[in-house]
Amino acid sequence: MNPIAKQLAEGQNSGVYQLIRQPEQIEQAAKQAGLAVFRIDFSNVKGKKDLLDQVAKALQFPAWFGSNWDALNDSLTDLDWLGVKAGYVIVFENIEHFARSHAQDFHVVTEILRAASEYWKNENRPFWVFLSMSSGWDSSLPKWPA
Repeated sequence: MNPIAKQLAEGQNSGVYQLIRQPEQIEQAAKQAGLAVFRIDFSNVKGKKDLLDQVAKALQFPAWFGSNWDALNDSLTDLDWLGVKAGYVIVFENIEHFARSHAQDFHVVTEILRAASEYWKNENRPFWVFLSMSSGWDSSLPKWPA
């Protein structure tokens, strides 16, 4: 197993990070580690509703998903319908436009993602979230891999 796959599988440092590698590299390593991978393109996300819709679609949220922040938190800390045992990797691609245009929503969603990551860490399951930027924009999140 390559070093990135090993780190992803162990998950001690799982959390929310700005990705400094290509998403394809992380996807390959995550699959090698046996983790479920979800890539979500934010190129056309224009607000909170679009964000919630994109995440719900990518993660196959059930019909009861309420399309609000509380429902997002609840869904991200459940995920039983996916049938995944090993852990999760979510890559948000091209997110910088959304983050700049909707700073408050960006802050809220990153906090929800951090909380979900902590939840899964306590369950001994990796839950990694990577924000992939198409430009040199800095999200102020920790960079991964460091």
